[in-house]
Amino acid sequence: MLNWIKISISGIIGILLLQVGYAQTDKKDKTLLRYDRVRQDTLGVSYEQRTYRNPYNGFLELRYALTDSSSQVYVPLFQGVPIASFQKKRNHIVVTPLEEENHRILGIQQWFPFREYKLDFSLLPQFTAKFGNYDNPVEAKINLLLNTQLYLGRGLALTTGITFPIINDLDKQSMRLRMAPTFLNKFLVFKRSNFMSISAGLFYKDQYGINVQYRFFDVNKHWSFGLEGAYTGYYRISGEYFEYQKPEYVLLLGDISYRMYKHDITLKLSGGQYLYNDRGIRFDLIRQFTNVEIGFYALKTTNGASVGFNFAVPIPPGSIVKTKHFHLRTADEFRWEYLYVKGYNIGERYRTGYQLDEKLRMYHSSYWNNQLRSNL
Repeated sequence: MLNWIKISISGIIGILLLQVGYAQTDKKDKTLLRYDRVRQDTLGVSYEQRTYRNPYNGFLELRYALTDSSSQVYVPLFQGVPIASFQKKRNHIVVTPLEEENHRILGIQQWFPFREYKLDFSLLPQFTAKFGNYDNPVEAKINLLLNTQLYLGRGLALTTGITFPIINDLDKQSMRLRMAPTFLNKFLVFKRSNFMSISAGLFYKDQYGINVQYRFFDVNKHWSFGLEGAYTGYYRISGEYFEYQKPEYVLLLGDISYRMYKHDITLKLSGGQYLYNDRGIRFDLIRQFTNVEIGFYALKTTNGASVGFNFAVPIPPGSIVKTKHFHLRTADEFRWEYLYVKGYNIGERYRTGYQLDEKLRMYHSSYWNNQLRSNL
């Protein structure tokens, strides 16, 4: 009788452990659906994720999904281009710029790699506001963008979508559905720590044209610097109408940044020519937290002087629907900037899909290691 009870208990425990194992395996398989182009070879695990604003979160989650407790090397991709290698060694993450030969081997190697990436859609809220009107203290314009991004080649992506207007008491733009900002972007890395972003098309803030950004950024250094040049003009999509003016605005900016490791604070001094031929300088103080970024800035230009703040936060819930070939999610971040205006068109600029310095500082070794230490 006792033997029969022991056998029964052992069988029940075995079944429970088996079910737990299946549940864990199923959970890990579902986790991997958030990732694209996961490859493992002698150089390590290369992968791309578009869900998390903080790439460190993606790194941790992928290690869990792959049941990795070793010192495996991981190489995150952006638009199919490797950024650097990341390797966890005990209580430290070693971040290393890739050698040129290894850089060429990893990432997208062909045109139109549609089989390697899911059909990806993201929801992005858009908020523009003007404060201070006595009759209408907050004049707001709120849209919801349903965007998609198609990878056409190594580093080359087409971003487009649909804009759903929600509120507009700021200007006379139509409340009808319209095409969202649509542009091509080429992301490049060369000679280890040199990065470029080249964009052409219809940008945010009603500007169209071409934008080129360059940045020297070493993932282990305090200093970085960059240049940005653009030639743009005004456009507006309103209902069935598309209006535009010939390009007339030259934007030419340079900056130098210093990073304070302990608290992930970046001090940035930039200057040059902004939109509308406005020239001047700007100083930013940026603090990176685990998932949130907050910045304060002051600027002085020919059009006036002012101060302001900005922030970037992740948009919950992240993944909404995910399968092997389809992913609907919220955009990785919502970014907003406020300027206490004491003039007209002070330091005005527009946005493409991303600013190169904002993207790259998410991969700095101090940012990853500070997060690792805080979780120990």
